[in-house]
Amino acid sequence: MPIGARNATRWPRNALDWAEDTRPSAMQLSAYATGRDNNFNLIRFLAAFTVLFSHSFALALGPGDHEPWFARIGYTPASVAVDVFFVTSGFLVTASLFRRGSADWIRARALRILPALMVMSALLVFVLGPLFTTNALAAYFGDSDTWRFLAKNATTLFGVKLRLPGVFADNPMARMVNGSLWTMPFELRCYITLAVAWWWVRFASSDAQRMFTRVVVVATAGMLVGLWWSHDAGLREWHAFRLFFMFFSGTAFWLLRDRIPMRGWIAALLAGVACIGAWQPALFLWTYPPVIAYLVLWCAYVPGGALRAYNRVGDYSYGVYIYAYPVQQAVIAASPGIGVAATFFAATAITLPLAFASWHLVEKPMLARKADGATH
Repeated sequence: MPIGARNATRWPRNALDWAEDTRPSAMQLSAYATGRDNNFNLIRFLAAFTVLFSHSFALALGPGDHEPWFARIGYTPASVAVDVFFVTSGFLVTASLFRRGSADWIRARALRILPALMVMSALLVFVLGPLFTTNALAAYFGDSDTWRFLAKNATTLFGVKLRLPGVFADNPMARMVNGSLWTMPFELRCYITLAVAWWWVRFASSDAQRMFTRVVVVATAGMLVGLWWSHDAGLREWHAFRLFFMFFSGTAFWLLRDRIPMRGWIAALLAGVACIGAWQPALFLWTYPPVIAYLVLWCAYVPGGALRAYNRVGDYSYGVYIYAYPVQQAVIAASPGIGVAATFFAATAITLPLAFASWHLVEKPMLARKADGATH
């Protein structure tokens, strides 16, 4: 999910010192993870467009191994982009939890996610659905699935519904209205798990910060093992292990930020490890998951200069993510037989204004209600 806090405040230096008390150097992650001058907005925006690009193949060509990379390594650009979202979210949502405290954190999460989601769901039900349904309008609005779609997708707290009655019935990816929403319940469950674990540790331990760090590190390692095992066993649940691992990898990096060096040679080495996995498909899921968090955070904090100018543009990633899929399906329904490239460019031309409107008319005004005005 394209949602992540922008600010990371420093934790007390001694919170993680179960070995020896050392002051973090200027090269540690903690030295970078301060303030709002970072590349997270740009990274999330590029990730959202990577999802749009990757889905253009699947939606234009229909079910099958059409998305790039999938036939070779069983992964797609969209999969990597979703992992990027979850890593950034885990890192920055954890920072937000410790900065805000419980009640304000819950309010901040709701303001960031729900208003845009509700507007998007309403637009799909009341505008897109009537335009593209093959059912009579009376039947469309009289179908309980229409209202179930609106109720579930407006919050995603109780799962999502991906189909509206008669909508996109003749598309290659038939009847799927907004397949990108499948990740949203997982992100919300990650939030809930993070908060409950922290609150429990606070009551259970006199040294809550140190204990919480240990719990997160051990649990994240267990999720990685679960990912490897469930994927090797061919279980559908491997995606749950994968997304929870990505999110809590971000959490672990924030908790351990005083001990993580940010160096170019480490990033280059880990990128090489990931490339080896891509070159040897049997190794991909053994090499890629452990390195992605470091690479995302290095890209978020170390490269500077002109890249930081993007922060003045706005945070359009969430709007791109929640609108791109239905827009692509609408383009394909309106132009049967349209190719992948045409789908991508047409959907981009429509999705960008929707994301712009979502940010300026819905998301940004809601975020202004938060105490610090941050975009997370």
